[in-house]
Amino acid sequence: MQLSTVLDRLSAQRNSLIVMGGFILSRITGLIRDIVASYYFGTSAEMAAYGAAISTVDLLYLVIIGGALGSSFIPVFIELWEREHPARAWELAGAVVTWALIILGVASAILFLSAPWLVPLLYGGEGFSSATLDLIVALTRLFLLSPLLLGLGGLAMAALNARDRFTMPALAPSIYNLGITAGTLCAPWLGIWGMAWGVVIGALGYLCIQIPALRDLGMHLRSHLGRHLPELGRVARAMGPRVIGQAAAHLSIVATLALAARLPDGDAKLAGLRWAYQLMLLPYGVFALSLSTVAFPRLARLVAEGQLPELMDDVRATLGRILWLTLPATAALITLGPALARVLFERGAFDAVSLQYTAAALTGYAFALPAFAASEIMIRTFYAMQRTWPPVLIGLMQVAINIMLGMVLLARGGDIGSLAIAFSMANSIEALLLAMVLRRHLPGIWYAPDLWKRMISALFSSVVIGLGWWYMRELIPGATPFSAYRWPDDLPGLLVGLIGLGGGGAALYVLFEGIRRRFAR
Repeated sequence: MQLSTVLDRLSAQRNSLIVMGGFILSRITGLIRDIVASYYFGTSAEMAAYGAAISTVDLLYLVIIGGALGSSFIPVFIELWEREHPARAWELAGAVVTWALIILGVASAILFLSAPWLVPLLYGGEGFSSATLDLIVALTRLFLLSPLLLGLGGLAMAALNARDRFTMPALAPSIYNLGITAGTLCAPWLGIWGMAWGVVIGALGYLCIQIPALRDLGMHLRSHLGRHLPELGRVARAMGPRVIGQAAAHLSIVATLALAARLPDGDAKLAGLRWAYQLMLLPYGVFALSLSTVAFPRLARLVAEGQLPELMDDVRATLGRILWLTLPATAALITLGPALARVLFERGAFDAVSLQYTAAALTGYAFALPAFAASEIMIRTFYAMQRTWPPVLIGLMQVAINIMLGMVLLARGGDIGSLAIAFSMANSIEALLLAMVLRRHLPGIWYAPDLWKRMISALFSSVVIGLGWWYMRELIPGATPFSAYRWPDDLPGLLVGLIGLGGGGAALYVLFEGIRRRFAR
């Protein structure tokens, strides 16, 4: 093996640890944020209004900057930096920032003006009162400050990741979470508006923490429209389908919330769905998002160099790590997730009814985790190859399936658990289709007997350990959603029981993997 290849792999492993550490810190600060918010607001109408408003506004950031522009900008930025000159790459970045701010400004103005019409269209129904709808409109308008800040921070993150600078981008989400937490702690005086202003403060911190790293990289941004830059057109053309793809991914979440808003007690159920989704994102962020974020610049580089065999090796290796980590996490969410939600949230305004709504949704969402995680690296592989339409079209199909299944299940008497199941089924279909289409573009990518043997073993181990968790949790007071529980008296016993079961299961899972490797030799 060449020295350069060894150094590249060591660097990738170091970067993976940095990014994974950042995601772990982000999830810890996110948990702190959610624990504080659940204490003050639980599954109240105010919490539902906050969730509905921020999900609507997040569409601007996730579509224009967070996913679409970042994933189309990174490959071109890397190419200009390595094939021409860093100054040329920064010239492109300046034009991209200029156009991003223009587009974000126009989109924010449109959403500000249309919010009184759009909000009732999305969330109107028996589940939300007129006062709650008015609060969603007001919060939506305030949150429009955050996409501008998050957008600039997202572009900074893209530029730093493109040059293998991961430390400050990895810390930025934690700063964002801490800003929201600080605002939420003002709830006794400001109510939900304290948490709302915390979003804006956190977004400002998200941007500012990355500026010193950009300066160290030699950042030189000049505001201009880039009329003389043909690469800007490439970014724009690549961004078009990705806008649709990112919109589809986020609209799937918004659609689930909108359907929940039409249920009886819809505001509380929508908030429960949001808490459950946040818990499902814990292992997704730590495992899938961190590994895929680190892999993407290297995948783009391998495509630029024409090293397709190495590309397929990297995709398989990353996918194998993601599934090996998320399969047991899925089993844990299904069996121990409600107990975890109780430990984290059930206090203050988050009562037993809030727990039941959250637990019902969490069980359904948990089944989406492996497919949701696997799709992340496959979508980024398509983007690295600059083949944008396949994941976009499949994403649109996923949204349609999610909405259709959700409406059918609700018509048959389903509730928020059914909506979460519909989301999981749609995402599983999406992952399967992505794998099939990716095989057409990279023939032989899934011909990896060792990988699939390892995955079958991981699945079997996860099922066995999950069954053990399912039956043994009955021995722990408060470990099931409907069992008696008194806070704070029963908290220590429940916490010790969860740590014991979770740690024992994790140790057994690692032992099973060691046995598999010994017999595989």
